Amino acid sequence: MTMNHHRGIWRLLATTVFAMLLFVLTWLLYLRWEQPPALSEAFPEETQAVLRETAKTGQTEARIAAEAGISGRKQGVYTILLAGRDDASGNTDTILLGRLDTLRHGLDLVSIPRDTLVNLNWPVRKLNAVYAGTANSGDAPGEGLRREIRKLCGFTPDCCAVVDLGVFVEAVDLVGGIDFELPEAMHYDDAAQDLHIHLDAGLRHLSGKEAMGLVRYRASYLNGDLDRVAVQQRFMDAALGQLLSLGSVPRLPELAELIASHTDTDLTAANIAWLLRQALQCRREDIRFHTMPNVPATVAGLSYTLPEPEAWLPMINDCLNPYTAPITRENLDIVYHDASGYHATSGELRGAEYYGQ
Repeated sequence: MTMNHHRGIWRLLATTVFAMLLFVLTWLLYLRWEQPPALSEAFPEETQAVLRETAKTGQTEARIAAEAGISGRKQGVYTILLAGRDDASGNTDTILLGRLDTLRHGLDLVSIPRDTLVNLNWPVRKLNAVYAGTANSGDAPGEGLRREIRKLCGFTPDCCAVVDLGVFVEAVDLVGGIDFELPEAMHYDDAAQDLHIHLDAGLRHLSGKEAMGLVRYRASYLNGDLDRVAVQQRFMDAALGQLLSLGSVPRLPELAELIASHTDTDLTAANIAWLLRQALQCRREDIRFHTMPNVPATVAGLSYTLPEPEAWLPMINDCLNPYTAPITRENLDIVYHDASGYHATSGELRGAEYYGQ
């Protein structure tokens, strides 16, 4: 066998191995940046049979909808429910509903106050108690929270992620910390919660533990939780601005895996990585923060926050609605108050005796 023949065999083997490695690498990258699957909930219930039959053809939901004559979703739009869960109480004291437009590269994040009154016949009717309360009743807590969010906004979020506080600390440390201008000194100690916050005013580079203290602090705020929501939004804006300036998320695969493995979510690590990359394609001015319009109320001796339907609906349609058709008052099931007392937009005020009327 000649030397040239040996070289030809080795060249063929090397080429084959390289092609196989390239194939494997391409496949792994595809898995890593997997787009979240389109959900059947994107369409009204009566269209489910149509979607199930036509989805096998490999068409996108938008094309299926068009051919079936169905009024469906805005293309490239995802809605995401994010909540931060307190390890001690199980309550979700931070609740965000977001809409990410992956075609126009825009992100809207709406904070929903934790004390929002929900239309449930429970002893405590605060939104932040829904997750733990559903778990205690034996049902899936994430789905319970999703159901109440649907009542508030008129549609079911596509994705849900309930994050433990410890994961937040690790995530901030994983990206190298966040620069943030503290509006005032924050000092607070609560031995029962093992919560110790000691932060000086001014520009600081916050570690994960310090960032956690920042977003949980409210001791000196005049408006309590609502002021805390405003600071949380400023922190998120600073974090996103820092990551946008870098053009990437440091250690993105590790961050996505951390979130997926320590979060109650229906997203995979690949889904999370894909969504983070899509968010990084937004310009900072196209990332907007909002708070659900609300009014304070005291019901059964407890402090609540009531949505303002007339102001809330325009925000839903401008910032959150993933459908081509507008959300209307009839789609909502929220409790509100007027001169004649408490009412529900659905017409059914559950446990009306709770309101003393």
